[in-house]
Amino acid sequence: MLIDDCFELGYIIKTHGLKGQVYVQLDVDDPSEYYKMESVLAEKSGKLIPFFVSGMRPQGDKLLVTFEDIDHIDQASEIVGLKLFLPLDQLPAAPEDGYYYHELIGMKVSHASQPIGVVKDIYQPSSQYLLAVDFQDNEILIPIEDHIVLSVDKEKGEIVVDLPEGLLEIFTS
Repeated sequence: MLIDDCFELGYIIKTHGLKGQVYVQLDVDDPSEYYKMESVLAEKSGKLIPFFVSGMRPQGDKLLVTFEDIDHIDQASEIVGLKLFLPLDQLPAAPEDGYYYHELIGMKVSHASQPIGVVKDIYQPSSQYLLAVDFQDNEILIPIEDHIVLSVDKEKGEIVVDLPEGLLEIFTS
């Protein structure tokens, strides 16, 4: 399975105790939807490796997880920092008026009834997500904010945005 066929679930943040347990930080809207996972995929050296869950319990905004075949702190220490993924088919359905960021890739973007381009990627350089859109042989970055992204029509594959004044000029001058 390829990373493109998956969504990022979270990452392993630290070890717990001496018996190989780890804390996992989930990067999802509703962590409780993932409390019964049987396995996850971890990215190591650019490849996805399956890890089977033998135990899990919520700990505040984190999960305390026990993986099969990891039963010592030294083994757990080796997987700290790994990103965790699940196949896209395990992603809960988005609300009818909502969307997942990966669904935006390939959609047409328009501003003031004028086409801008097509979403090529989604970036998260900090706490803010950005649409990467091809515009006149340049990549422009559009913040995914409610006051900027006005509507997303998944059926038509269209996104309507209200760009801040001067944003296009920043990327084209």
